Amino acid sequence: MKSTFQRILLVNLVVLLVLAVAMRLLNQGSESGLAFMIMMAGIIALQFFINALFGAVSDSREARQGHWLSALLVLLVGFGACFGGLHIPL
Repeated sequence: MKSTFQRILLVNLVVLLVLAVAMRLLNQGSESGLAFMIMMAGIIALQFFINALFGAVSDSREARQGHWLSALLVLLVGFGACFGGLHIPL
């Protein structure tokens, strides 16, 4: 069985991946790149703040560490996906 730390990281990265793919597929047209970047930035910021909040109020040390690391990973991976998604032609 996976630990709480691993589950938190896995869930956050899967959510980020699903939202990035969904936003890329939903944004079509002449201004799709800019709309994708703005929406992804908002989603990444929201996911970061949710993780930071859960990291601040979690009771177990393992959950706190998982949420704080997830917050950092969401920023690093998310903004890379945000800018990388602009160059994927659909």
